[in-house]
Amino acid sequence: MRIGFIFSFLLISISVFSQKKSTLSVKDAITNESLPYCHINVEKLNGDNVSHCVTNLNGVADFNYSGSVIFNITYVGYLPVVDTVNHYSKLFNYKLKPNVLNLKEVVITGHNKPISIDKSIYNIKLIGKEKIEQKASNNLAELLSNELNIQINNDPSTGSSVKMQGVSGENVKILIDGVPVIGRMDGNIDLSQINLDEVNHIEIVEGPMSVMYGSNALAGVINIITKENKCAKLKTGVDTYYESVGVYNINGNVSLKRENQSLGVNFGRDFFQGYSPNLNSRSMQWKPKEQYTAGLYYIYDNKKIKIKYKVNAFKERLLNRNNPPPPYFERANDTWFYTLRLNNSLQTNYDISEYSSANLLLSYSYYDRTKKKYLKDLTNLETTISPNETDHDTTLFNAFMARGVYNYSNPNKKISCQVGFDFNAETAQGKRIKNESEDIGDYALFTSLQWKINSDIVVQPAVRVSYNTKYNAPITPSVNVKYQIDNTNLRLSYSRGFRAPSLKELYLYFYDSNHQIEGNDNLKAENSHNYNIAVTNKSEIFNRAVEFRLNGFYNKINERITLIQVDPDNGLHYRNENIGEFESVGGTFIVCIKPASFMDINIGVSETGKRDNYYESESFIYSTNANSNLTLKLFKNTTTFSVFYKYIGRYPRYYYNSKNEVEIGHINGYQNMDITLSYKMFQRKLVLSAGVKNLFDNVNIGGVGSGGSAHSGASSTLVGWGRTYFAGLKFNVTKY
Repeated sequence: MRIGFIFSFLLISISVFSQKKSTLSVKDAITNESLPYCHINVEKLNGDNVSHCVTNLNGVADFNYSGSVIFNITYVGYLPVVDTVNHYSKLFNYKLKPNVLNLKEVVITGHNKPISIDKSIYNIKLIGKEKIEQKASNNLAELLSNELNIQINNDPSTGSSVKMQGVSGENVKILIDGVPVIGRMDGNIDLSQINLDEVNHIEIVEGPMSVMYGSNALAGVINIITKENKCAKLKTGVDTYYESVGVYNINGNVSLKRENQSLGVNFGRDFFQGYSPNLNSRSMQWKPKEQYTAGLYYIYDNKKIKIKYKVNAFKERLLNRNNPPPPYFERANDTWFYTLRLNNSLQTNYDISEYSSANLLLSYSYYDRTKKKYLKDLTNLETTISPNETDHDTTLFNAFMARGVYNYSNPNKKISCQVGFDFNAETAQGKRIKNESEDIGDYALFTSLQWKINSDIVVQPAVRVSYNTKYNAPITPSVNVKYQIDNTNLRLSYSRGFRAPSLKELYLYFYDSNHQIEGNDNLKAENSHNYNIAVTNKSEIFNRAVEFRLNGFYNKINERITLIQVDPDNGLHYRNENIGEFESVGGTFIVCIKPASFMDINIGVSETGKRDNYYESESFIYSTNANSNLTLKLFKNTTTFSVFYKYIGRYPRYYYNSKNEVEIGHINGYQNMDITLSYKMFQRKLVLSAGVKNLFDNVNIGGVGSGGSAHSGASSTLVGWGRTYFAGLKFNVTKY
């Protein structure tokens, strides 16, 4: 035993003394400036003893060298470096080349595994976590408001909604880690309910993705990818935010990783006190609300199989106060809206072989919206619940999803394929639902075949066969073509779309002081044709990277479903109806420039036209948007200054005149600008940010016609709550 002890002691001693202290320095390849906070993985050639370090403010990191290692050096905005070292040196010097084009960013939407964005056959727009932080966005609505070809509409009661390629409502599918978000109001998901604190990046595919994702994907897909702790033993952080309009937010997270397992939890509270231009009004245009979020995930990953279980909960309460009626103004009503959204998902990725893999995603989602009305005596402040049963109700939705995909892809072969199934079932219950309970199911098989004709041309035909429990679903085909020549990528696509009406469109009856919306169980299913073209060119001008993006689209939707006014004398009374043929056409041109290593500039313009047979429109009516974003990284990348500007051009809309005849009106054009400044301290452990939003103080925008729908009424549209100032503080601790 004594001999064994001595032998072990000698081995440990040899191992310890064989390790030598070494230093690694990282600099910018063009400016020769030191790069702080670079992430460095140091791995032995046999795959053991992986260590991690981060460069300090001088771009230097210390580590123990113990022979034959692989360096993997990464930094946001630069090309990564991977190097194998077989000799000891006291100092290793590396230089990273700036990469404004983000060639190595990966996406997963429409694919079975991560793929480089420039290799994807789909034209995917990616919003990274760096831009999310720079814009200081609290929710998805704020983040997307600066994007071209995307329009955000605000309803003080039902929240914020999105329109893509001139198409909105049920036709935009919103996913979180591939799971559909349920709980639409007025046909839209309230984007202000989607918190961004735990979001890693967002992938947007414009145009129908019905073959891959089924119904609700005629206008496109927004896939929100959340954060995962992939290498740190411990990560924890707290994020606080204040905005002068009365926004008080706090979010926190903790995650642990041990070998092939990781566990993470997050929590948060967002509070908004409400806003109205009339300070003396009891009723606010922007309703006060309080939101709570909580989540947990567990991951087991042994490189062959990855299993992830995730649960997220969202709770909101929104208050709608009304003004007391004359002549005495002593009584008023308070209506509370309570929203609860819960999602459970289990995802498994299994590498069957070097070239084949399988993915299975199971999820259960629950959505509950409750309305309660109270009577308020303003003389003594007593509150009593309304005795009228019709003033209260609860609507419940349950959604089940199962999605499985098998993928075969061999880079040495010309043919690869993908086969999958997609099962979705949804139920609705409540007094607002016709018969108080309804359900619908959609079950589909889909497949795609990718053919590499040569090194430059790839063609991908795909088809989806579906069975819908309420509608006859047609076979849905699509074809995508990608052609690469030198630094230019050309993508062409055609897709057929199909969308069965949702349970809310069919059966939900929604009445309050601002809405009288009726479902319609006689609706027909929508079908569409979509054509897209996208050209991307990456070049260098005077040794500076420049990227050009040109996109064009044409959509044609038959039997389009929308809310229309059914009572000329009641501007609030709407019903879902098929209104015939709808078309949209347009395009986007964007230029991304990096004039200096510390500067990024994006400039773009988009044009969108629409034509609607229901309103007997003979020609397309157009609107123009433009944006310009500037980002400066100063003082060794510790300080970031960003400016986000967008021009929203005059937007056309239909409305009824005093003779109940349809005319074309418009919302006047306006400008918006946000400015943010952030400063990182203590090796990014502490981040201070401040800035101004809505610099041009937009609240109501005038125009001709009503506030957004085809009925007469107010001639202004609510777009914001005016100029505000914000400050934020983030504290993060990471141990490797």
